[in-house]
Amino acid sequence: MKNKILFILFSLFCFFSEGYAKDEEGNTYKTPERLFYISRSANKNLVCYDINLKEGKMDSRKPLKVYWVNREEHPGKIGELSFIQRKLAYGYKLLSSQNDICICSLTAYPSRRLTIEQQGDKYICLITINNEPAILQSLYVKANPRNPLNVEYVKLTGLSLSTQREVTEIVKR
Repeated sequence: MKNKILFILFSLFCFFSEGYAKDEEGNTYKTPERLFYISRSANKNLVCYDINLKEGKMDSRKPLKVYWVNREEHPGKIGELSFIQRKLAYGYKLLSSQNDICICSLTAYPSRRLTIEQQGDKYICLITINNEPAILQSLYVKANPRNPLNVEYVKLTGLSLSTQREVTEIVKR
């Protein structure tokens, strides 16, 4: 049921996007604060999740800054999420926050907990990928090109905490 909700919500936003991306790679306009991003097959634009800092520390009330990065019509241009995008697909819910560590979940994927914490001089987002603790780097949403409302899979990519190698998991419908 939880995976079904994820696919339905991502499908809605893939449907309202123009064009189709040829690949999931390319310039991600990385920032020093970037934790992870979502790319989609619907187009090349990204939804980016950066740590929201307040006086050099994570803002405990609003730990993530979420926004669009255009990689098609106006490459590098940043835009805000709409109210509907925040509430139904790309937003997040803060579950707990204390001592510069917070736990949250993505609106469209509430079954996976994200732990945001400081590691050295930067912040990371921890998640379980393929039953392994990992640092989340990206999610890729693959929609059916003939029917953008039908998401074929979501691919999670991260860096394994134990091996320091890339780990992926594909969540199919």
